[in-house]
Amino acid sequence: MNVFRTSMKVAAAHRLYILIYLVLLSSFGLFIGKVQGGENLEKEVVDTQQYTVAVIDRDNSAISRGLTAYVESMGEVTDLEDTPRSIQDATAQDYISYIVIIPAGYGDSLRAAASEQTEVPLLDTVVNYRSAAGSLLDTRVNGYLAQVYNYLSLAGSSPEQAIALADEAIAQSADVELVTADDPPLPNGLRVFAEFSMYPMVAFSVVAITILLIALNRRPVRSRLSAAPLSGTSRNVSVMWACLMVGFLGWLWISALGLVFFGLDSLATSAPSIGVLGLALFAVMLNGIAIGFLVGQLGGGDNAANAVANIGGMTMCFLGGAWIPLELMPDGLTTLARFTPGYWANEAIMGASQSGAASTGTILGYVGQCGVCALFAVAIFAVALAIGRSRARASL
Repeated sequence: MNVFRTSMKVAAAHRLYILIYLVLLSSFGLFIGKVQGGENLEKEVVDTQQYTVAVIDRDNSAISRGLTAYVESMGEVTDLEDTPRSIQDATAQDYISYIVIIPAGYGDSLRAAASEQTEVPLLDTVVNYRSAAGSLLDTRVNGYLAQVYNYLSLAGSSPEQAIALADEAIAQSADVELVTADDPPLPNGLRVFAEFSMYPMVAFSVVAITILLIALNRRPVRSRLSAAPLSGTSRNVSVMWACLMVGFLGWLWISALGLVFFGLDSLATSAPSIGVLGLALFAVMLNGIAIGFLVGQLGGGDNAANAVANIGGMTMCFLGGAWIPLELMPDGLTTLARFTPGYWANEAIMGASQSGAASTGTILGYVGQCGVCALFAVAIFAVALAIGRSRARASL
């Protein structure tokens, strides 16, 4: 009896799990990659004249008048009444990108802060939440105020002089040339797809391997396998190869999707980096197989397989930084993430995606991170083997 062929038939018989965990979830990955990543876009110079601005000056000082003139020079000026209702309507109806409200006494407060070397007093601003233009304008206004603040701190400097010097400094510019990098990074959509694909890769591998082992451990199937003219070692090796083949087919499907939809244009120039992404997902697949093998050795059923697949896959992706950057996580959680395979796989994916045509040394560093991820699979598989032997001895 061909154990490998029987194992593959058992895995293929559970088509619903393949459809849900592999085809459907990988389709979600394609959608997310298209929406969040898309194609690489060249950075464009923002023309602030297309944005609308409004200034409400409640101070009417030399500093507030200079600030008003600067803000109005950055976009199309729109008249706005100094009432809460008008300000709320302008924001809700999305017809003003940036609103500056200069409170009464702001000029004196800025002069006092400059002389006492304290922080720059804050302005009241309203930034349009639908566009990044308002945030850009707000950054420029803060830079302008910092210039005025610095000139006011000089001995004998008047507000008028500080405004004039700040206007002169802001007006200075440099020639800029857009240079295309020789080794552009991989498409952002490919990176997003690879990061999200860690979840379906783990979930599919865990469920498929667990269900396969459950089916092979049923008494009728186990009796037929035991009656086959094979040694126990040969039989176990055949089952192991079947598990690897199931995981490999899932990895091949997801890798092909990412390459066809996102990576074909970069294949000629950044093949090693794309190879690192595939290797990282392969290491993740090995972890999924090892976890599925562990659940199977523990005697878990379908419900346990589904629970471990979903919770384990999501946890691995989350702690790896695939969905939320690690910089936004608490320090304790970041430290914990380093002890998970998803972290090392995602580090390799992030590095390879940003490096483009990287050097051999850089690529080897990413390969090493994939190797660390694979070591987790070896450790989990060793634990599963130990548990399996213990259960086998206990059943004798």
